[in-house]
Amino acid sequence: MPSPILPARHAALNAERAGQPYQPSNGTEGEFFFEAWCRGCARDRTMREGGDVNECDDNEVCNLIGRSMAFKPGDAEYPVEWQYDKRGQPCCAAFVPAGEAIPEPPCAHTMALPLDVASDDKEP
Repeated sequence: MPSPILPARHAALNAERAGQPYQPSNGTEGEFFFEAWCRGCARDRTMREGGDVNECDDNEVCNLIGRSMAFKPGDAEYPVEWQYDKRGQPCCAAFVPAGEAIPEPPCAHTMALPLDVASDDKEP
């Protein structure tokens, strides 16, 4: 897991924001986030290895980075994966450690099971 980017005392102030969107407050904080999360992630070759993004295949570029700069929290296009964790630290829920396989996205035609609903074993 990447290193925290905020001092623990500062992060504790954000703990109530767990699961809410995170947006760096300035370029310096954004660079801390990139260093902690993006530069060690399997999803973006340019952030991980450097080089020209135009030389990457589409599956080697993470669109979350661009969407975080083009949109703001609350916009439908802003990455929901960038959020505060339970400790109040900014994190990326899409993070995959470099060298590991990127999981296949779920099928768009398969409905998710309602696992939070109590089931009843009675026959109709």
